[in-house]
Amino acid sequence: MPVPADDVAALATGSETIIAPVPASTPATEYRAPVAWKPVIDGISSDHLAQGRALLESGYVDEAIAELSIAAGIGSNLLEANDLLGRAYSRRGWHKQAMECYERALVAVPNDPLMLAGLGYSLYLNNNQPLALKRLKQAAKRLPNDPSIQNNIGLVQTRLGKFDDAYKSFARAGGEFNARVRVAQILESVGRDKEAVKHFEAALRLQPNAPIALQRLAILYQRTNRRDEAEAVRRTLAKPAEKNAAVTGGGS
Repeated sequence: MPVPADDVAALATGSETIIAPVPASTPATEYRAPVAWKPVIDGISSDHLAQGRALLESGYVDEAIAELSIAAGIGSNLLEANDLLGRAYSRRGWHKQAMECYERALVAVPNDPLMLAGLGYSLYLNNNQPLALKRLKQAAKRLPNDPSIQNNIGLVQTRLGKFDDAYKSFARAGGEFNARVRVAQILESVGRDKEAVKHFEAALRLQPNAPIALQRLAILYQRTNRRDEAEAVRRTLAKPAEKNAAVTGGGS
């Protein structure tokens, strides 16, 4: 049976797809289905790991998963392949698959801190906070000064309601000021306004006139019926910024 004249087939040439009409006389047995377009990152090695890494960095998550899935099974650098594949799965929200990648890597290197950290973060995203904290702390023992690990420990601790511990972890990750602000923001997001106020106030003691703290305090004071203080903060915000006002940083 001939294929209708208005049907089209995709003919792939390099990285470009050309759409061409299928002649009405073409027998069905000779008709070829459209060829799926597959991105290739120019200037990068064609091996699966290199292409998978480049595709992930360029935002082609599904295509990266396809390349990295092969690299994670047959490549020479299985650790990096599984790490990148885990990250790609996490971007898609496939946290169980991400955990499987890190667990597979940890069979080969049980104490690798980056794999432990990746597994811990995937567990956090999959809402298994106790085990996430355990794995992240194992990673932190081996990389105690890694800010991303400390930051993720802090995130898990907030989910567990351990805000004092979370503050300490965030402080190790980025300093006391940033830790106060981070904890305050999370407390505010879960409706614990009065506790959030205390942390924003502590942040101001570290960095007077810091806009990020003043702006939230103006809202929180108003919300918690501390109207006079809210008005005072708004007046402070309305003043021209002092020449040497500190607005960033924060040390431990």
